[in-house]
Amino acid sequence: MSTRADWDERNRGKPPGAPEPFLLEVIPMLPRGLALDVAAARGRNALAMARAGIRVVAVDYSVAGLHALAANARAERLPVFPVVADFGSFQIADDAFDAIVNINYLDRALFPAFARGLKRGGVLLADTFLIDQAATGHPRNPDFMLQHYELRDLLAGLEILRYREGLTIYPDGTSAWRASALARRES
Repeated sequence: MSTRADWDERNRGKPPGAPEPFLLEVIPMLPRGLALDVAAARGRNALAMARAGIRVVAVDYSVAGLHALAANARAERLPVFPVVADFGSFQIADDAFDAIVNINYLDRALFPAFARGLKRGGVLLADTFLIDQAATGHPRNPDFMLQHYELRDLLAGLEILRYREGLTIYPDGTSAWRASALARRES
């Protein structure tokens, strides 16, 4: 199990990186209100949402990652609010967010809390690794990868607006096997 010091070391002194392509694809569909960025790290996705006019509560376990995010958000005068927390004990308030964005973090037990945490008409963006990824790279632990169509099951009760599974090719030529979805809580 990784400690906070391990996560801080992974995030210290590094730029935020490029936002996930699926987020950029669907960002016009995200409500312009308050969003929760789950496991935000250095804020690559939180910054992209804030630049698009969304206020973002960015939650992560890494203090170093959130310090970097806060500095970048301040420099650009973006509405990003970093919160250091462990999702094992972090409580998502019911009906609190217009959007919840969960990229590359997989805790299946959180999905009911995500659905409850959305305001009516709010959206959940979930994008993470498929089991196929184990054969090609990181991660390799099946606990951190979805089975085929498992994401559909995790989104039960929400209206699926976009869904795809397969190989994602990034602008730099790298690739990853991913499941991506955008789902809405009924109005």
